[in-house]
Amino acid sequence: MAALFIQAEGKGPAWQVWPAPEGIPAGAVREGRSYLFELRDSDNALDADLLIDDAPVEALRSREPRVARWRWQPGFHAGVIEAVLRMPGVGQQRIEVTTDPDLRKLTRDDFDAMVRELLEDTFALFSLSAFRKGIARQAGNKPPPLARLEFLRSRADEIANTVAAIARTPRQFLRAEEVKVPVHRAMRATGPEILKSFRSGEIRKEMVTPSRLPAALRGMLPAQITLRRRWNSVDIPEHRQIKACLRSWSAWLSGVADALAKVAPPDDPETATTAGTWSNRTRRVARRLADASASPFMAEVGEGPAHLRMSALFRNDPLYHRFYRLWQDMNLGLAALFGDFLQMPLARTYDLYELWCFLRLLRAAAEEYGPAGMDFSRLFTTDTSGGLTIAAGAVIVPIGSGNVLCFQKQYREYWIEPGGQGSFSRTMVPDVVLAGTGLGSTDRRVIVLDAKYRIKDGLNDALNSIHTYRDALVQEVNSGRTEGIVHAAYLLTPHIPALDSSFEQTPMPGRLFHPLYREKFRFGAVTLRPGMNMAELQDCLKTIVADAVGPP
Repeated sequence: MAALFIQAEGKGPAWQVWPAPEGIPAGAVREGRSYLFELRDSDNALDADLLIDDAPVEALRSREPRVARWRWQPGFHAGVIEAVLRMPGVGQQRIEVTTDPDLRKLTRDDFDAMVRELLEDTFALFSLSAFRKGIARQAGNKPPPLARLEFLRSRADEIANTVAAIARTPRQFLRAEEVKVPVHRAMRATGPEILKSFRSGEIRKEMVTPSRLPAALRGMLPAQITLRRRWNSVDIPEHRQIKACLRSWSAWLSGVADALAKVAPPDDPETATTAGTWSNRTRRVARRLADASASPFMAEVGEGPAHLRMSALFRNDPLYHRFYRLWQDMNLGLAALFGDFLQMPLARTYDLYELWCFLRLLRAAAEEYGPAGMDFSRLFTTDTSGGLTIAAGAVIVPIGSGNVLCFQKQYREYWIEPGGQGSFSRTMVPDVVLAGTGLGSTDRRVIVLDAKYRIKDGLNDALNSIHTYRDALVQEVNSGRTEGIVHAAYLLTPHIPALDSSFEQTPMPGRLFHPLYREKFRFGAVTLRPGMNMAELQDCLKTIVADAVGPP
């Protein structure tokens, strides 16, 4: 029997992925490595084709006529990939393989968390701005950015699984109704039901003697008996709302899939391939949500609004509460929010992490210092269709008290900068800069923060950037000499370190996080990880500022 296997190139075990997929251990398939797909025991091995994300995989020569091989290199891609196996007589077989991130990074869940928090922060900051425009939902005829599609795709998978779990044990209520049946069919009528039926309708008298009826009825019976029937029903308001949301999302995604199929220019093959791939993916997601809304237990559920209302069931039942949280995520993903930072797939998580750090710190500054004095005019722009675009480069946001928070601010050579502050070598663009005179000192302080989506030993290679920023950013003083303007430089990373009592005894990269090390050298690293709450973010911001303005 034909079967498709995957294994690391060169050595290691093989796992079957078709027709009966085996469980692949976490970390066995990782980005940045090379793998072999092998089709075994197939009479049509020479005519078989393998495509991943609709792109043909490199075919290798096989010495055996019943075996076909392909080499696949994931590159920097972590997440679920879709493979299509084409064989004569079998048709297309779709296969999913989960690619884990490199050990220096985190997981796909962190990518989803970053997108969610990035959208939440955008809405929160937008509400503090002077803009007054609705951005609750994007029209379905305009393709959304790739990061939002990745986010919606992962949410849709969880939604379908949650609906399937609800379908196995749905909440029900005891429903009752009254029906009238002929007297000869009311075999299980109770005494109260018979007596109640005397009040209306035709009354018949028994002609047979002796009477077979109880003496109290005096030989009379109603022609029809009103029976009260009871049964369990799933037609509750929560199920109606869930069903309507599933249909609404499916329709929206179908419209997006059609728009993606039309958007690709014929003279740009790469864009056409990407748009076509995402059109097919989006259409499959829409179909899966539509199938969930048409599941057997939903057949009895009536119509309702495509909006969830918080109820005791959504609040207390774990499955229904999970669907409510996913509904909130979908609302974020459906918003009319655009920007270059969202035009990236999961493979460029590090780019998304940079902007995520900036928005997280900006929102923490709004909570810590208050919205007064903040100016978001350079951060947001709106269009006539109601969409919101967030700038993704060279953004300076005043945060009050003479301070600014900058994202990817460019420092050119200091002798051509109007303010005389810049680089003495080449143009430099640090990820985040916190600068101002309100940082606990009368002098203007500059704190450089470089976001690195790496963990563990990958941080050791990232130190060069903050060394460069701290040493090469200068200003010219009255004597004609130059002096550094950077008072502190830190890496922002999701890494969680293990610390000893002193930084001298703490090995790298944990040493960079040690409070005494940061305070002494105004240099090091700070943990900024997806999932941190606002109090933790504010503590992170206060720690950075406190280290930078400490005693020299």
